[in-house]
Amino acid sequence: MSFSIRNNKQKILGRTYALTSVMVILFLVLTARLAYIQLYDNTSLQTMANRQYYYEENVKNMPFKLIDRNNKELLKYEKKYYAVVDIDNFIALNNKENLPEVQSLTYTLRNYNKDYDLTLAKYAKEGRQYFDIDKETYDKLKTIKNVKGFYAYESEEADKDINSNIRNVLARGSKISDSTKLKDEGTLEREIYEFVKNNQYTKVRFEKDVSGNIIDESLVENKENLNVKLTLDKEVQELSEKVLRDEKYKDMSQIGVVMMESDSGKILSMALKDDYGNNVNIGIPSENGFYVGSIFKTIVYEGAVEKGIVSNTESFNLVNGLFPKSKEKKFTYTMNEAFISSSNNTFAQIGWRVGMKNLYDYANKQGLFSKVLNLQDEKVGEIEGFETKKSQDIITNTSIGQTVRATPLEALTIPNTIANNGIYVKPRIIDSILKEDGSVVKKYESQSSKVISKGTAQTIKNSMIEVVNNDLGTGKKAMVSGVEVGGKTGTTEYWIKDKENKEVECSDGWFAGFFKYNNKYYSMVVFVPQIIKTDAGGGTASYVFKDIVEGIVKNKSLK
Repeated sequence: MSFSIRNNKQKILGRTYALTSVMVILFLVLTARLAYIQLYDNTSLQTMANRQYYYEENVKNMPFKLIDRNNKELLKYEKKYYAVVDIDNFIALNNKENLPEVQSLTYTLRNYNKDYDLTLAKYAKEGRQYFDIDKETYDKLKTIKNVKGFYAYESEEADKDINSNIRNVLARGSKISDSTKLKDEGTLEREIYEFVKNNQYTKVRFEKDVSGNIIDESLVENKENLNVKLTLDKEVQELSEKVLRDEKYKDMSQIGVVMMESDSGKILSMALKDDYGNNVNIGIPSENGFYVGSIFKTIVYEGAVEKGIVSNTESFNLVNGLFPKSKEKKFTYTMNEAFISSSNNTFAQIGWRVGMKNLYDYANKQGLFSKVLNLQDEKVGEIEGFETKKSQDIITNTSIGQTVRATPLEALTIPNTIANNGIYVKPRIIDSILKEDGSVVKKYESQSSKVISKGTAQTIKNSMIEVVNNDLGTGKKAMVSGVEVGGKTGTTEYWIKDKENKEVECSDGWFAGFFKYNNKYYSMVVFVPQIIKTDAGGGTASYVFKDIVEGIVKNKSLK
């Protein structure tokens, strides 16, 4: 009997120990879980709790600002207005006491849009229902008080269209081909994305009391957000776009313009006539940019002068059978005269003496064969047939730019090195990364290197000015009264099929030049693809250059 009692006591004691151990373990687990929640997972739970006491809405659809060099917003924002009904609270918390206000809300919404019928709210899905309204309706709704589960707010929504406008290109971190994938590491767009990816959207907060009444409305901004300051000048960018979209250029499907400060490399404008067309400024739709034509004669000229291969007084007679279709204004040229009148025959002869290696080296030192901004879809120029050894035909055609491909962005350095006294400056478009208070997180600096002597640059600068001002010049249409303008025209020739499937000879037109304004030099390239043959060279591209410079002078756009 005593043995049985002792045995039962031991069993009870064992069970007690086991139960106590389980309880202790459960207590420790719950304590650890509570500690984890308080220390590490409190943010999401706090947010869930707070949602019982306020509503929040984004008032901007961009988490960062993209500003120009004068701190003006570059992205285009449109005001949007919304009415919001929290279906559950609207049905549960409103009663006869505030029926007039509820009816006023119902009538106002339905008066704007007959489909906005709150009498059907009980049949709607749970959660918040959004009604897109206009400003007049918004203003009326803001006067309605004491309706639970309802509020109205305004937001600014940026134009986030997938197009070729440079502001949209830089603001978009995802690929066009697959919006679920980020642009490649190392690209400029990805660099911007990495800076701003942790930014918070600006919100409006509507606080409510325990009865569901809105008692306060405030703006919530994250002071730690980072913003991107570009080198672009909004006024110059918009002026360039306005010129390109003028009625006089209606027959041109696309035109590209790139402009920068000569000494700093700061890009002030990257404009397109059609933002929804090909981004020709970075070489789309080509594989390696476009044939540059006679603007490459500037590079040939540099090699001839810098290497002392051709003197200023040496004369060249035309070689029979060389470019027989080219129109020549003289039978004998000096190098200066040949450049001014864009003599293919003479520059082929000069190119033979300069040599392919020198031509390549001078072009390469000025960035013609490498990405400039490192944009995702930016193309890289080349000399077709460069690897072909001792090919007279390649050198001949390279000397007049018919084997040389580049983007307008790459070609910008051709006139710029001349305007900048022989110093190559790499174009750039980001000035700095800023905090909300304006303090600088990262400053981007210019990259430059000497390519040719100041004397060589001055010689060619004088020739480029004569291209615009001399009777022999091919760029006279770029002349601007009272402004120093220099440049080089370019033409490429090829055949395309028209609407009737007939072969039509076409050209791409270039004008690569500089102008001086307020004692400061600026460089600009105008590219006009697929112009008719009779408009080639110094035509449309020169006119565009002139119109933009005249607009800048008239509006005092550059300060």
